[in-house]
Amino acid sequence: MPLQIQSAQIKPGATSTFNFTDQITQRMVGISAFSLSYGNTDHHVQTISVSLSVNQSGSSLSITAHATMVDANGHNLDPSSSYVNVVALAWVGVDDSNLKLGNVAGIVNGGTSSPITIPGTDPNVLQAALAGYYLSYGGTDHHMETACAAVGTTLSGNAASINGTVYMYDDTGHGNVSGTVDAGLVANCDPSLGNFVRGTNTLQNNTQKITFGKPFSKYTPFLSSYKVQYRDNSDHHVKTFSVSLSVQSVSGSDVTVTGAAKLTDNSGNVQDDGVSNVSGFIVGT
Repeated sequence: MPLQIQSAQIKPGATSTFNFTDQITQRMVGISAFSLSYGNTDHHVQTISVSLSVNQSGSSLSITAHATMVDANGHNLDPSSSYVNVVALAWVGVDDSNLKLGNVAGIVNGGTSSPITIPGTDPNVLQAALAGYYLSYGGTDHHMETACAAVGTTLSGNAASINGTVYMYDDTGHGNVSGTVDAGLVANCDPSLGNFVRGTNTLQNNTQKITFGKPFSKYTPFLSSYKVQYRDNSDHHVKTFSVSLSVQSVSGSDVTVTGAAKLTDNSGNVQDDGVSNVSGFIVGT
């Protein structure tokens, strides 16, 4: 099938090569999970970010995962305890003019991307994937109470825009002075492909069964959003900050998915599961 998908878990600063079966004519990259950790200790946070660098050559993509969790004293994440799960969706061979795959970067909180022309006005698939985010308190560091990054779509005629939400704050009024999200877009108006994408509900340590119109050989998740918050509306140091959306089990065209957004420090404080959550979509190929 010309619509192909590859995924890999990549350490911060490392590069993975994604090999497809033919010349890549369109592609979209995103993430399904990440875990950023200081290792066996905790610290304040100043800047937290995840981003992807992509180089395309013929039938291959070389993707480098970049990640930062740093305080104002230079403590950065432990690469050996951190990772980013990267997903690449590609159309190979002769292009399909009724499919649109692509990426945009640097959408500010509350902002939208420039309009992206898609193949029609009534797509049966229109989804945005989270491909990275940047959160910073600016020139200093603080505790974290809440962090959020989310992307979504707005359609006007045959022009799709990607909306971004991204913020971080503590419980004494300090908030991020800058924030952006990177996103991927998949839009399909090719009836022969059918609806190969299904969205998820918000999930936090629970499961959801999703039924596709037909069985696929592979089901792969993409994150669209996360929100994480410590219990009791309180703020703390951070030891590990992790977000994931995953396929738990498959039975024919029925797919069970799960996900969670988590925070921990070294004093036993953890996220509020009543507020924290993730969402995204599943691609069948």
